[in-house]
Amino acid sequence: MAMIEIMHEFLREHVYLHVVLISVCMACILVSMGVDLFFGVKKAKVLGKATTSTGYKMTCEKGRKYFMPFFVLMCIDIIGCIILPAPFFAMIWSAWCVFCEFKSVREKSWTKAELRKAEKTMSIIIENKDDIAKMVSEIVLGRSEIKQKSGFLESNISNNDNLN
Repeated sequence: MAMIEIMHEFLREHVYLHVVLISVCMACILVSMGVDLFFGVKKAKVLGKATTSTGYKMTCEKGRKYFMPFFVLMCIDIIGCIILPAPFFAMIWSAWCVFCEFKSVREKSWTKAELRKAEKTMSIIIENKDDIAKMVSEIVLGRSEIKQKSGFLESNISNNDNLN
């Protein structure tokens, strides 16, 4: 009978608080992802863009990226519940995820459009890097030839000035 009482006391003093706090952290991540999804759909409608399954899949992918580390940290917190007074690892991770979602909601749609435009520009540059390198080398070689010719002209002019 004493062993059962010890287990109940252990659960009451250590595990229950961790389970409650981990549940609150998980709920915070889910709510923040829902808010981001809601405002993402709202922004798409305002911009006249279609809401496609690709956008929804991005939210699912984000959930996978958030919850895989969260579950690992949750396990570490449960193991460490004997020593740690609270599930600090899960709490820190969930705070980070909520912060990321907050920043995502606050980003203006034009900022995201500029980022996508920069990504497209970089991909075009990377795809055509050989042509760009060839063009730059031609420009550099062309300028060096111009400098050589202008140096030749300047030396001829100064020689003519010295003769007069």
